[in-house]
Amino acid sequence: MLRGCYTDLGKSGMDFNREGFERMMQDVYRGSIDCIVVKDLSRFGRNHIETGNYIEKIFPLLGVRLIALADCFDSMKPDNAEDLQAEAVSVNLKNLANEMYAKDIAQKVKSAKRARWEQGSYTGGIAAYGYRAEWMDGKKCLFPEEETAWIVKKIYGLFLSGQNMKEIKTWLYGRNIRRPKDYRRCGQVYWEESGAQEWSSGTIKSILTNPVYTGCLVQGLACGRNREGRRRHALDDGDWDVREHTHEALISMEMFLAAAVRFEENAKYSNKKGFSRTVPLEPDLFDGLLYCGQCGARMHRKYYVRQFSSGDRIRQYSYECPGSGRTDACQCPKKRISARVLEKLAREAVRQAACFGTMHPAACLEKEILGGAQNQAYAAQLQEIDRRMSQIRMKGSRQYQKYRSGRISREKFLKEKEQNDSRTAALEAEKAKAILSREHAAGRAAANSRQVCSLLSGGTDWELSEGLLQALIHRIEIFPDNRVKITFHFRQPF
Repeated sequence: MLRGCYTDLGKSGMDFNREGFERMMQDVYRGSIDCIVVKDLSRFGRNHIETGNYIEKIFPLLGVRLIALADCFDSMKPDNAEDLQAEAVSVNLKNLANEMYAKDIAQKVKSAKRARWEQGSYTGGIAAYGYRAEWMDGKKCLFPEEETAWIVKKIYGLFLSGQNMKEIKTWLYGRNIRRPKDYRRCGQVYWEESGAQEWSSGTIKSILTNPVYTGCLVQGLACGRNREGRRRHALDDGDWDVREHTHEALISMEMFLAAAVRFEENAKYSNKKGFSRTVPLEPDLFDGLLYCGQCGARMHRKYYVRQFSSGDRIRQYSYECPGSGRTDACQCPKKRISARVLEKLAREAVRQAACFGTMHPAACLEKEILGGAQNQAYAAQLQEIDRRMSQIRMKGSRQYQKYRSGRISREKFLKEKEQNDSRTAALEAEKAKAILSREHAAGRAAANSRQVCSLLSGGTDWELSEGLLQALIHRIEIFPDNRVKITFHFRQPF
């Protein structure tokens, strides 16, 4: 019986943390799959160490058969020791060739992109709002788009004239201008008479901070997964590729810098003269639990700084529905509740649930408070670190063999050894940090467990904590008539 088809389009075979692959392995661990069929071994993976680990250790242990049609490979086909040995050598060579091919292609793609950057060619996907991308003289260039370029200029003009994000959003909504993603989807600049939607502050800020509008191409801000196993990551600004005067500018450099200065001034103002930087935010006890009862959106925590006559300042927190600030049809009635009031309500609800004898959160405690899920996450993290350290050790061993056989010089060997030692030290520090975090999580879990035991026994020496709330409460909904609905994991709503 066919269990399913698992695909990972656009994903690198060097990475085994692929959505389709992980879904398939979950079905394997459940016992739903006993045979896997792929076109060839490269479709399964291009990392020869990991691929060999699955073929030689994991799948035989689980009783799973692997078939690669184009490579004529069947993990259960050989019948004698000689065939087994020959098959193992053949599979290892194919996996190694697949990995080398992936690395070679990755290097060629990077070199080709670098060459196009040096020519001033645009290598991105969809052009920034206000531009269109076209090929000219063998390179991809950006050209202003008449329908939207004036909107970009107007946004800069409004911002530099002193208007804030909300006022700019109101101006765009009042003229029925489509958001960039809606414009790219349908090609229409304006909404019809009804159905207009509000721009987000993030979209406007991305336009106001994008140097492409000054006629400058900034590319190579992030790097994909490399052969050492590092995932996609941001690069330092010194490694970016910056090319000036590659296309027509929509705004001057002076306007762009003036916008940057205003953003910096706004950040200083929001920090309340350094108070926000010197005093850390308190933990959000209701993170992921609090929702608007009307629109269903997750409520955002906000704060303001209250200063007393003595000069002392404190933060006071509250929660608001993000839809209350919208101006379009998705606007939600304003709802606000202070953190102090919400904590009192949650504590009283938990106390009454315990007193009425309806609290039976054994399953929740085992999963959340006792740290079962966290322990699994930390165990997986430590296992991944050990795997990466093992790969570095194996790589160092191969480099030493090449040095002893004369295939690489002493200088190159020492340089690569220094790099390996540096990566190993970084991984050891990461491992020590993960172990410390696991110990702290275990301490917090034990404290939460004691509080729950006190709560169930009718004691009063317990306090609300994030772990306690996550274990007991499923959802909290806020309504405009000062009504709060608390749904527990184990009983009807309060």
